[in-house]
Amino acid sequence: MSAIPRDLVAEALGVAPDALPPGDLPVARFAERWMGWLRATQSAEAPESHAEFWTFALFGALARHAPDLCLDAVLGCLALATSAEEAALIAAGPLEDVITANGSRVIERIEHEAARSPRFRYALTGVWADGSAGTPLWQRIEAARSGPGLDSGAPLPG
Repeated sequence: MSAIPRDLVAEALGVAPDALPPGDLPVARFAERWMGWLRATQSAEAPESHAEFWTFALFGALARHAPDLCLDAVLGCLALATSAEEAALIAAGPLEDVITANGSRVIERIEHEAARSPRFRYALTGVWADGSAGTPLWQRIEAARSGPGLDSGAPLPG
């Protein structure tokens, strides 16, 4: 699996690269940390006060500046998801963010992942159009996400 460059992590977090551990951040480790933050803060009043909040900030930066790495991380998180609720939070969070920020740059990859992964296709059903309904991009998203989904109450695919 890929890794997030140390300089990108530093920039997203507003710290100097030498303030971080050496080396790039493996996407699998990032996905584990973000899922830990998600699970720990689902019902928290102040998720930004959790020690792993940095993962939320980094996901936002990936969506805006490194969409392929963002999709790698989304896939890593979906692989770790254990419930439809977690898939919905991934869909309405980083997956929707990367589509909104860079959908045209990653649509072919989205289509490819949806064709091969029922879990990714399922997560796409939790993404909202956010003003792009009817656009060519959104038509491609709609086609890629066909099948049982979150809104129909379908279970999380294995």
